Amino acid sequence: MGILCGGCLGTSHDRLPLIGRERELESIATVIGTDSSVVLLGAAGVGKTRLAREALHHRRRAHQWVVGTRAAASIPLGAVSHLLPDGGQPGDTASLVRAVAARLTAQPGVVVGVDDAHLLDDASVALLHQLVLCRAATVVATVRTGDPGSDPLLALWKDTGERLTVHPLPDEAVDLLLAQALPGPIDPISRRHLRRLAAGNPLLLRELLADARQSGTLATREGIWHWRGPGPAGARVGDLVLTRVRELDKAARAVLEIVACGEPLALSVVERLAGTAAVDAAERSGMVVAERSGDRTVVRLAHPLYGEGLRSAMPVARARAIWRDLAVDMAVRPMRRRDDVLLAGVWELQSGTVRRPDVLLAAARQAMARFDLALAERLARASRSAATAARGSGGEREADWLLAEILQFRGRGTEAAAMLPDHGSTVADPARAVTRAMILYWGLGQREDAEKALDASDTAEATRSWIMLFDGRCREALGAAESVLRAPDSGDQAVIWAAMGGGFAAGLLGRTDRAAAIAEQGRAVADAHAEQYPWGQAQVAYGLCMARFAAGAVGAAREIADAGYGAAVARDARAMAGLWAAFRGVVAKAAGRIVDAGDALREAVVLLEDGDTYQVTRVILAELAGAYALAGDATAAANCLARADAMRAPVNRLFHAWMELDRAWATAAGGARSAAATLALRAADLARRTDQPTIEAICRYDAARLGEAARVQQRLHVLAGEVDGEFVAVLAGAARALAGRDGAGLDRATGQFGEHDHRLLAAETATAAAQAYRRDGRVGLAHRAAERAATLRAGCQGARTPLLDLDGPASVLTPREREIATLAIGLPSREVARRLGVSVRTVDNHLARIYQKLGITGRAELRAIIR
Repeated sequence: MGILCGGCLGTSHDRLPLIGRERELESIATVIGTDSSVVLLGAAGVGKTRLAREALHHRRRAHQWVVGTRAAASIPLGAVSHLLPDGGQPGDTASLVRAVAARLTAQPGVVVGVDDAHLLDDASVALLHQLVLCRAATVVATVRTGDPGSDPLLALWKDTGERLTVHPLPDEAVDLLLAQALPGPIDPISRRHLRRLAAGNPLLLRELLADARQSGTLATREGIWHWRGPGPAGARVGDLVLTRVRELDKAARAVLEIVACGEPLALSVVERLAGTAAVDAAERSGMVVAERSGDRTVVRLAHPLYGEGLRSAMPVARARAIWRDLAVDMAVRPMRRRDDVLLAGVWELQSGTVRRPDVLLAAARQAMARFDLALAERLARASRSAATAARGSGGEREADWLLAEILQFRGRGTEAAAMLPDHGSTVADPARAVTRAMILYWGLGQREDAEKALDASDTAEATRSWIMLFDGRCREALGAAESVLRAPDSGDQAVIWAAMGGGFAAGLLGRTDRAAAIAEQGRAVADAHAEQYPWGQAQVAYGLCMARFAAGAVGAAREIADAGYGAAVARDARAMAGLWAAFRGVVAKAAGRIVDAGDALREAVVLLEDGDTYQVTRVILAELAGAYALAGDATAAANCLARADAMRAPVNRLFHAWMELDRAWATAAGGARSAAATLALRAADLARRTDQPTIEAICRYDAARLGEAARVQQRLHVLAGEVDGEFVAVLAGAARALAGRDGAGLDRATGQFGEHDHRLLAAETATAAAQAYRRDGRVGLAHRAAERAATLRAGCQGARTPLLDLDGPASVLTPREREIATLAIGLPSREVARRLGVSVRTVDNHLARIYQKLGITGRAELRAIIR
């Protein structure tokens, strides 16, 4: 991939990969190849220098390097002194040019690289220009955008070369840089945050990462890097910014400070606070940009990290004064735009003096809607303190309720409960009744009190369905949800919540069609009111995703989880993305993608660190233990289970069966197979007691996988008749075939599991089928099943289970035969031969041996084995 552009993640220019600059490098090489010159124009730190250096090395031509500096600019020809002839400088320009040209042309095709050409003195610029005109040298120069010295320099090359703008790196390139710089993955919300801060500038990204890692703002948990708290006030970023700020006069710097505290700001606001002349000077510096936004002109800093550097260097009193001025300016004007209330609240909060607690409270609600719970809590606390100080205003009671809700959303139930006013009294407001019920159940584990706290409103009934669901009463939960969904006057919020709880419950009960209908009803409302209820679409989709998973349709569940995850990440909704990451992990584990499952579940733990509203982290840790167990890592599985057990709380009985099943697989990974089967049967009993026939079926089939097939087959047959869909019937048939060592039945189950995207289960039954056929002396069928098992195992990312028996029947085909077989299922022999560089006869001979080994007659049968 070449060499990384200047200012990137590292210190050695010669050992770092070029990322995202291949097109620019090719363009420069083309220009140099025609002996023309090129000017690289771009912002400071965007990578011009590194690109120029690599272009010179890439062409493998003789070259000289010139560096423009402010110090050298005070000395005529100071920057190019090493190009001048020995023994002094000729007296006139023409003689000087001829002497330098003679020295350079001694090396044909010489290229002169000029870094920061805008800092050259006039004499050096004139000399280089003349060298280009007389074709004594090709010049590759870098020039900083917006620098006052850049315009005359660019004019010199107008007729003698080309200009190439070096743009900021695209997001994909920044992601690759992060992968190079950080030893491990980074969570998606943190990645997006770093993309925004760096804005494609590799130098600033490097310094930002160094500051963030040193300060602990960027740290690892569960092996995943994540961003915690505000931007680091580090010296590296600050020095880069302040180097440019020092070049500005006092008035222009004041403009930058104002914009740093409030960007983006209306141009009229900045002009009122700083004056038109100062704004003009700041804009001419290139550090401030004015642009149209709707019907007004707004001002922002040219790079997001400029704000970080300026704020970190600003005295506290100065920053507070700016925020106070902004808040006062906003207070005397109507707040018509959607962001105005949030901005007014934040500015008043940052000023250190709260004059309008009601504005901060409204701002806190807006911050919640934008998934910024940390900011929402700060605003609500400041509003509460100010309202309490202003005795008799009544605002503190409103702030208490909002703060309690925020704390519950952040998973801090005990603190939330402490904020509840009139703890034992009845609450007339339905919304507050819901808040109290959620805190009582998920915060304090008081199920009965939580349900008593709810009134008879539609939102209360929808909330009751949630509590019933998580408490393991799926039939009651579905009934409560359906009562809301049937009522013609149910509110939009109530319908969304009921659709989540009802769809989830219906899916676990095996009522697949009903779950889909509920999700459709809820989705229509959530889509129509997406801005008012920002969690609505995700909540409805959670229920549908679980219904698809419970029905065995892991492919469909994966599509829902992936779409929800992508949408949550795009909105920077950390907790929402965390829940979707958990769903992705659960689905990946069921499908046999063990590595993917572990990655997603670890990410879920990280993302939910500050937003585990429903206390599901312990469940995720148990699922992670199950993923480790399926990978054969008994130690990691035991450690995860220990962490999950340490978080034990009297809520979420629904997931006890799930966690017990994970415990079973952790036990199996440790070698105690019979004990593991007993735990799987116990998990099945827990699922039965919590109205989850679909999960019971999964638990019982897992007991069959662990050696108890004969014991569970009858109950699985009964369950198959109680739920919708085919999947439980497939589990029942597979258990019966395992118990009877029925090769044909196991073959049939392999195909059915494959149709449901359960690759791991299919790999297991294929392996068992090969063993059954071999025992019965049916060698050809055994070979076919073994080949099928090998194909399926290859997609299970190293899974190790008792049924896979990795020391059992292996592929009967050689690597070359397998390669040809894989191509031949979709291509004619001539095309296979072309791709592999062999003759058609060779391909056909290999196919004949493959057919003989597998006991088949042609491609159609081969396709059924190797897909």
